[in-house]
Amino acid sequence: MGIEAAGIVTLGLGLLALRLGSGFALAAFVPLTLLGAAAAVLLGGSGTIQPAHLMLGFAVPAAWRALDRDGLRTSLRFPNEGFWLVAFTVTTTLGAILLPRLLAGATAINAIGSTDYGPSLMLVPLGPTSGNLTQSIYGIADLVCFLLCAALAGRPQGYRLLARALTSYCALNIGFALLDLATYWTNTAFLFGPVRNADYHLHTETVVTGLKRIVGSFTETASFAYATLGALGFSAELWLAGVRPRLFAPLALMSLLLLTLSTSSTAYVATPLLLAALLARLGLRATQRRITLTGAAVLLLVPVLMAALLTGVLLVPAARDAVADTLTALLFDKAGSQSGLERAQWNIDALRNAIDTAGFGAGLGSVRASSFPVALLANTGVPGTLLFSGFLVRLLLTTAAPDRGAVAAIRDAARLACLGLLLGATVSGAMVDLGLPFFIFAALASARVRPALATTPAIARRVAIASPWRVPAETRAA
Repeated sequence: MGIEAAGIVTLGLGLLALRLGSGFALAAFVPLTLLGAAAAVLLGGSGTIQPAHLMLGFAVPAAWRALDRDGLRTSLRFPNEGFWLVAFTVTTTLGAILLPRLLAGATAINAIGSTDYGPSLMLVPLGPTSGNLTQSIYGIADLVCFLLCAALAGRPQGYRLLARALTSYCALNIGFALLDLATYWTNTAFLFGPVRNADYHLHTETVVTGLKRIVGSFTETASFAYATLGALGFSAELWLAGVRPRLFAPLALMSLLLLTLSTSSTAYVATPLLLAALLARLGLRATQRRITLTGAAVLLLVPVLMAALLTGVLLVPAARDAVADTLTALLFDKAGSQSGLERAQWNIDALRNAIDTAGFGAGLGSVRASSFPVALLANTGVPGTLLFSGFLVRLLLTTAAPDRGAVAAIRDAARLACLGLLLGATVSGAMVDLGLPFFIFAALASARVRPALATTPAIARRVAIASPWRVPAETRAA
């Protein structure tokens, strides 16, 4: 066990957060979730503690006095989001302890982590694995993160701080991607050493069809694409809702460009689905006469531009061949590659595990899959799947407040970010853990902000749309 340079920096940030309070804690904690390839503490072969998880331990006491306890209690009541997530976490944590033992040998699994049969390289009989412990810890951390951020966002100041922190998340993700490309082409990738020190297998030097696979601050391009899908959903929704377009338009367009250049099959499958959801939302707003001029332009022009681009590609042989070669290399050939066949087999085996365990699941952290819904069913069974589905229904489908001001716009953007992350996880997610960023976005989407900010007079609402992180004077007076 040893603390790394990233851990020392995180400890310093944590101590400052204890001194400076919730604003600094959020500003440090949220961007640290981008460091997916970094280890704050190496546990000597038993895993790592990432900087964001270490910082979460400081963020809770640092923000304790700023929590909206009434809003937290409301979230925990049935049938609100906090209730479902607590029920899911308690049930799956107990399942991680009991199910691998009660159902030992009932099925053969692609295990997460080490087992009694050693490192999992092939199917092994169901039994306790190191993944049961690590995934349970991640699940508890996700719950703590969600409740902390939701309680902070219940106050106007906390809501603004969380929105700002997530905006920094989007911008820094782009910055890391550009640095990844720059350091690769200038042979200075060693500069990423302090944030690429985790004891995972890193895929940071791969080139496909002449393009460097973008990994940013993560371990592989699929992880980068997953994070960027959330950033795209958040920034694009705010831009098209008319919220600070000079800020969010570049963030959205750069995120989309990086997904296009990433060479990630996750990006190429999930991004069109996310954009389709965004266009569908714009169409709904158009029918309700709530669409902005920018949103109307995007709704009208994007289909025309896509049709023109497709026609141009089909008519120009060189362009057609280049696109065909790229898609073949990144999607079709990959599906038939050893990696693609292995991942497909993971899903087949995981579905069989769910059947062999009579729908109870093998226990959180037992089974590796290649799609989040399959992993959820195989690990947590029908009970866990129903509980998490309840959380998602409340999160994504609950009708927003009738006010269409800044709070509602940010809430909708956070929901679209969650949808983008879910799409990415559905394409290639190997485990049940969706990561801390998902639950930060979910907290912002489900936060119940004090009515003084959520319901504003018409004049105050217009000011809020122009600058959503500034509480108008009229609102403060109310």
